[in-house]
Amino acid sequence: MEQRTGEQKVRKETAGWKSGSGRGDRRRNWVDLCIILLTSGVVIAAYLAVMGGMSQSGSSGGSGGGAGEVSGGSLLLQTLLGALTEYGVFGLGITIVCAVRRESFRSFGLKWEKLGVTVLLSALACAPAFVSMLFRNEVHSYLLFQTVNFTKQVLEAGFPVSLVGMVIIAVSWGFFEGFSYVVIAERVNRLFPVRRVWLNAGAAAGGAICLVVHAVLGLAPETFVVGLCDFIIIYGMLAVRDYTGNAWGCVLIYFFFWNALV
Repeated sequence: MEQRTGEQKVRKETAGWKSGSGRGDRRRNWVDLCIILLTSGVVIAAYLAVMGGMSQSGSSGGSGGGAGEVSGGSLLLQTLLGALTEYGVFGLGITIVCAVRRESFRSFGLKWEKLGVTVLLSALACAPAFVSMLFRNEVHSYLLFQTVNFTKQVLEAGFPVSLVGMVIIAVSWGFFEGFSYVVIAERVNRLFPVRRVWLNAGAAAGGAICLVVHAVLGLAPETFVVGLCDFIIIYGMLAVRDYTGNAWGCVLIYFFFWNALV
């Protein structure tokens, strides 16, 4: 009887660790979230400090040499510096966590299985935002990553600058911005597992983080409707990822919708 009780206890602890309910695993998940959020916070603070310093130097009556030097820099170098900032906010923290925990990006759902249904359901999550933009007459053009400041300049530069520049933009503003929410939501769901398909703590946390980050960077939605639509996109794409096990919908939304439609 004592031996059987001990075996049941071991099985219970093992099951708890796999589901994220074990004490040690919960601590690791909290640490991972802190690493991700603190890394993003430090990069955002540094970005705001640099931008604030540049605006003060520009308004203090200094010589125009600084502006000329910046405008005369390499377009690819400027694009890379901007991409590194974007990566610092959305990609550096999850890269550190995955490296420390020895988790591959592919293990979070970057696979071919159920890709079609994932894309379809993720597109439905974008429908309220698209309808809202049509209603406000804000749909004027479509171009991949046209909301990124460097895209049009990179495309006008011609080959091979356009190819290299668009790869840099796609990796930072496309892949890592979308995929970061997958890793964060995974950690949150391990801490607060919910047994219902479309009731998802990680998706809710991802939507809230999106609104906070955009507000800090000066990209806050101007109306409640726009903010609600943004939340629906993040919540929907993460809930779809949890439902299908495929994470590509979260990435493709940033490729073909969020950064492309203006």
